[in-house]
Amino acid sequence: MLVGLLGAAVPIAVHLIGRRRARVVRFAAMDFLLGSNKRVARRLRLRELLLLAARILATVALALVLAKPYASCATEGPPVERGAQAAVLVIDNSLASTYELGGETLLAAAKREARQILADMGPEADVALVTTAEGSTAPEELERDHRLLRDRLDAIVSVPRPGRSSLALRRAAQLLETSNQAKKRVYLLSPLTAAEFEDDRAPWPEDGGPVLTVVDVAPGAELANLSVIGLKVEPDPDTGERGVRVTAELANYGVAAVDERRVSLSVAGTVVARGAVSLRPGETVEKAFSVPLPEASRISDVEFAVSDDPLALDNRRYVRAELREETRTLLVNGDPRTVRHEDELFYLETALRPGDRGDSGVSVSITNPDALGEVDLSDYDVIALVNVAALPEPEVARLAGWVDRGGGLLIAVGDRVNSDAYNASMRPLLPQELRDPVAVAYGASESEKRGRALRLSKLESDHPVFAVFPRDADGLREATFETVMLLGPTTNVTERRVLARYSNGAAALVEARSGLGRVFLFTSSLDRDWNDLSIHPGYLPLVQRSVRYLARKQSDRRDSSGILGRQHVLSVSEEVARVEIEGPGGRRTVLEGDRVEKRERVAFADTDEPGFYRVAIAAANRSAVDRPDKAFAINLDPRASDLRRAPPEILPASGSGKGTSDGKPPERRIELWHALAAALLGFLLLESLLLQR
Repeated sequence: MLVGLLGAAVPIAVHLIGRRRARVVRFAAMDFLLGSNKRVARRLRLRELLLLAARILATVALALVLAKPYASCATEGPPVERGAQAAVLVIDNSLASTYELGGETLLAAAKREARQILADMGPEADVALVTTAEGSTAPEELERDHRLLRDRLDAIVSVPRPGRSSLALRRAAQLLETSNQAKKRVYLLSPLTAAEFEDDRAPWPEDGGPVLTVVDVAPGAELANLSVIGLKVEPDPDTGERGVRVTAELANYGVAAVDERRVSLSVAGTVVARGAVSLRPGETVEKAFSVPLPEASRISDVEFAVSDDPLALDNRRYVRAELREETRTLLVNGDPRTVRHEDELFYLETALRPGDRGDSGVSVSITNPDALGEVDLSDYDVIALVNVAALPEPEVARLAGWVDRGGGLLIAVGDRVNSDAYNASMRPLLPQELRDPVAVAYGASESEKRGRALRLSKLESDHPVFAVFPRDADGLREATFETVMLLGPTTNVTERRVLARYSNGAAALVEARSGLGRVFLFTSSLDRDWNDLSIHPGYLPLVQRSVRYLARKQSDRRDSSGILGRQHVLSVSEEVARVEIEGPGGRRTVLEGDRVEKRERVAFADTDEPGFYRVAIAAANRSAVDRPDKAFAINLDPRASDLRRAPPEILPASGSGKGTSDGKPPERRIELWHALAAALLGFLLLESLLLQR
């Protein structure tokens, strides 16, 4: 293209050829005209020289613009190779990207570096953008249209979730495998926090993967962060009958101590308590406040906040505080004993009121089968028949009517339960007919009994009763059952459900529906006569959650709080036709049709804002009614708040060595032809002005 500089001779030739010689004309006033023509000639000669210079310079500038000259200079930025290649820019847009450093967020810094890398690679490069935050939906494909890539880059926003750089790098490697380009590179633009690289699997083989260039968007800076990572509410009887104890867990993820940072607690939108916390580097502490809930409602929104720092989003946490409703429970003792620990109800009563505390949430009354007929059943939410012999048919009918109206019935068998008598008179209360009990360890020695005993298995982990147990449920599965009662066959699969089985496949806990009420049948004893379940740690939560489920009063509601970005489950009744959910920002979501009809739980996935979510529920052909008991809070995942820097050894290795292959320091290309193009326009404008005069 520089050969085009020879074109500068064209204006000169035109200038020389176009010169005209003056014709000699003699007449009387020659002396006067000669003086005037000399002055005009000088002005014309100057204009022609300027016009010649403008045309020469315009021609030179045009040739240089077509040649696209450039210069280069040393830079502290990442090494970028220009030309044909396949490259993926992995950009951290997790919660950490909202951190402000030097008046700029880390995401803005990452975008700035990405734009420069994109410009330095040149238009021949195939480039893709990949983001690291969980749940990011940015397009991921190799693209040569860099203007489109810049638009996509501008559209990337921070997502307040944990970053998964290891997973993003694997996605980048998969994109590069689809390219035929010989040169393949990955640029990771990130603050390089340790939490991003929890997955220690290598994204590619060290000897065959792409070249990895790591760009620290917070170069060398330690990202100090004080975060609220937990918030819980417990009853506090010392503060009164409406008192609760709110405990916040705070973590200092920085390298410097935090002194006297202000904190506050708000209930129902009003600040009710203030304080201060101090933490050493890396320390986690708890800050507790005891406050009464407002008289207006049994449920209140509680917010704990710490004064802002460079990462403000994780300085607040939300929870719904609910005063526990007391579950009125009647225990019918089928085998009373004078020795306390031998009594049929000893373990059950102790589990329902551990330590005989008044704040257990369960009020317990005890009667015997003979006195049951004198009891007003409407005074109770749950009735437990514990090893009770078959009741008379009138009493069974009274109990069945109470269950149909919404009562909860728990039936536990024992040596006083005769299967034939139960099937004859108590069939309206049974989910399934009873068969004779089986002693699986009968005749075995003490050493052999444990090996023959049955254990609980196949627990319905999604059921509210078992939802609090871990996946292995050691506190239940370690219990041994020496005697169990079998159940007869049934074709009723719609009104009953087996919630747990023994290791031999027999049903252990069966649920049935009767009208508005619920019935549990436990096919072994609730004391130690037939099993040792009552001395295992799973016994207490099992009976407490069973009683509250039967009473429809789950104080430990599964739908009380959740994590941002994760599906949230709401418990509803089968009569619900529509569920309306309003988020913290006012956005409303309506769930209806197949998503809610004939369901006990509905899934809500639009949890992309932290804060409180309001819930309204409507039955068929009715308007929605606000349900404060169904409202819930969404919080940030505490893993995203850990901004401690990753040690170099856990960063993924470059496929063929870090940095550029020739070992030269990185250089930045400076395009000169842009200025020459502007000069070309200036010269053309100058030529036009000279021609006008």
